Amino acid sequence: MDPTKLPWITKEGYFDPGRFPIDEVLKQAIGNDESQTRSAIMMLQSMYYHGRKEAGVFLLGLLLSCEDKWEQRIAIVEALRVVETQACVDLLFGELKRVKSSNTTRRYLTHIIRVLVAMPSELVLPGFSSLVSDKSFHPKCGTNSRHSSSG
Repeated sequence: MDPTKLPWITKEGYFDPGRFPIDEVLKQAIGNDESQTRSAIMMLQSMYYHGRKEAGVFLLGLLLSCEDKWEQRIAIVEALRVVETQACVDLLFGELKRVKSSNTTRRYLTHIIRVLVAMPSELVLPGFSSLVSDKSFHPKCGTNSRHSSSG
């Protein structure tokens, strides 16, 4: 195939993720093949970084819809590191509040905190301030450790 007919190849011969067609990447991201899903998530991150804002919106939706697949959720959270928007920050803080801390979820929650810490302070300070005053969060690890009692 003639590289000049591929809009995602620069005239210098480099790959430009910002120009790559997104449809097949989206199909891979929601597929059943873990390796393809992980590659698609990384490609969506790269596409977002190169100006494709719709890739970030899809990553947010993917996080909301991937159930309790913790490794996949971690990969999505890591990809969201470049999506420095209030919507992304709100979703990640919502995850900290929604997901109960356990041996199974602790790595996931830790990744969320690491990504939030890397975000611009003006986006995350209100959320962290809210967590500090939230009595349902354990002071030692900063993750959700809600008790079943309502006291």
